[in-house]
Amino acid sequence: MLPWLTALALVAGCTSARDDGAVQGGGELSGDLQVLVAASLLPVAEALADGFELLHPGMEVQVAGAGSSALREQVLAGSPADVFVPADPIHLDAVRDEIGLAGAPVVVARNSVVLAVPASNEAGVTSLADLARPELLIGLCAAEVPCGALARKGLAQAGIEPVPDTDEPNVRSLVTKLAAGELDAAVVYASDAASVEDIEDLGWPAGAAPETTYQAVVLTDALNPGAAAAFVEFLLSATARDAFEDHGFRAP
Repeated sequence: MLPWLTALALVAGCTSARDDGAVQGGGELSGDLQVLVAASLLPVAEALADGFELLHPGMEVQVAGAGSSALREQVLAGSPADVFVPADPIHLDAVRDEIGLAGAPVVVARNSVVLAVPASNEAGVTSLADLARPELLIGLCAAEVPCGALARKGLAQAGIEPVPDTDEPNVRSLVTKLAAGELDAAVVYASDAASVEDIEDLGWPAGAAPETTYQAVVLTDALNPGAAAAFVEFLLSATARDAFEDHGFRAP
C-alpha cells in the first residue's frame, strides 16, 4: 500500500474532520458514486477512490477513464455521472453551456507534456525535431483530446511540424504502444512517462513545456450530489495532493 494510503487507513476510523478530506461523521455518506476522469488521471483516480471508500465505508466509487472529448459527449448524451474531471477545462465549458454545472470547477492537479521514447531509444531521438523525421514511427494523441491538442500547440510554438503515424484516442493507449516499442517517439503527459518503466522522459527540449490543468466539478444531474461534493473536496485535500504527486502530477 502506498504511504499516503496507509496513513489514510489509520485516519479512516476517526470521526472528526481533518485535512485528509474526511467529513464530520465520515461513515454517513453511502451509495454509489460515478466519477468520469481523463485517461491520464485513471490510475491516481482509482487509488483516490479507494482512499475515499476507506473514509466512507458506505460508499462505492466507480471510476471510468477515457479521452476527455469522449467523456464530454457521454455526459452531454445523458450517461449517469456525478463528478467529471477532464484534462482541459474547455470540455467543462460545453457541459456548462448545454446542461449546467452544480458548482464552480476547482483545479485539483496540473500536468505537462513531454517528449518520450522507449527505454532502449534505438532510433536515437533527442529533440522535438525528430518528430518530423519521416522514417521514424511517431505517435500523438488525437487532436480533439487534450494531450493531442496540447502537443500540437507546443510543437507549433517550437516550429515543428510532426508526421504522426498514429493519432490515439487517449494518452493511455499512446503510452501502451510506446512502451511496447511500437513507436520510436511520442508526446505524452509527464505523469504517464513517470509511471511506466519502459519509457524514457526526454522532457520538453524547447523552453517551457505546455501545461494543462485538471478541474473537477459536480454535474447538475448527479445522482448522489452530497457524496459527489465530498469527493471533490477530498480531491483538494493534503492526502489527494500527495497521491497526485506520487503519480507524477503537480499540485494546483
